[in-house]
Amino acid sequence: MSILVAALALADPAATIKVTPGKVIPNIKPIALAAAPTGSKFIVTGEDGTVRVMDSKLKQTVKQLPNHPQAAYGVAWSPDGKFIATGDETARIWITDTAHWSKVREYRTHTKGIQRLSFNKSSDILVSTGKDDQVNVYNLKTKSPKQERIILGKGCNLYGGTFLPTSSNLFFVGTLDAHGSRCYDCKTGDTKLFLSEKEGQGVLNLAVNKAGTRVVSAEKDGTLVLWDTKNGKNLGKLKGHADWVMDAAFSPNGRLIASSSSDGTIRVWDTKTMSSIAKLKGPSGVGTALCFSADGATLIAADDFGSLQFNTVSPAQDAVAPVVKKKRRH
Repeated sequence: MSILVAALALADPAATIKVTPGKVIPNIKPIALAAAPTGSKFIVTGEDGTVRVMDSKLKQTVKQLPNHPQAAYGVAWSPDGKFIATGDETARIWITDTAHWSKVREYRTHTKGIQRLSFNKSSDILVSTGKDDQVNVYNLKTKSPKQERIILGKGCNLYGGTFLPTSSNLFFVGTLDAHGSRCYDCKTGDTKLFLSEKEGQGVLNLAVNKAGTRVVSAEKDGTLVLWDTKNGKNLGKLKGHADWVMDAAFSPNGRLIASSSSDGTIRVWDTKTMSSIAKLKGPSGVGTALCFSADGATLIAADDFGSLQFNTVSPAQDAVAPVVKKKRRH
């Protein structure tokens, strides 16, 4: 693959963001990815049931975790960095303690495989989206092997349950029904917001920016739709894919969105100009999982042979540290 250079309309006209396809690891076929909350580490699960913790700077595995019985399509790293959740095709969900790298909890409450996992802001609640058209809510403060709440799709086909990073209760989930996506309160099970697309065909995955202000839906019609998380306002469409959009991910600073499609491509989008700034080849037919490392320096995905690939993002799109105002002395 050739090096892709995308010029963005930034405050400095000369500034550019480069997306450079780099090292490929052929023996790792990623099916799910999740970045650590800080730094350069991430989790990758493979077609063979393997679970690895890798470092995007070192380009190597730093910890091999026990294999799942079958491929794990659900994976999440808790915001406090203390836990990793993985969920496989046998509907097993394992919670691993990153301090000792030991399994501390196991759930098996879905009747079909796990499609998505997400921790809340305080890292004490996990939601799992199953291929059985339901979302289960787990309270990690209790030792119960059962879910605390079940939210049924009732034929809507639920996809991509993802917590709002700034909330301990609210999460977004996509559907194939007329509403497209919706926001639930995990404590009550109530629907708080609908993200409705009049001509949409349904949503296959979701991503929320770190600031919690924007959610992007990966649409079955080949588009991505950007939404305001507070009022559900449609902020615009990202058009360019020729088939289903299978996954999406925000850069840590929220400036970029990466998306993968069953059209065999990965695109990188600028959320300010709402335009595609880079296009890479990805696995055809099934798309690829995606994630940006927390330092914003790497976009991790699969290449056109389905192998793990590190794509360098320069300059790094890391989260902007909040400005701390100093108190005036009187």
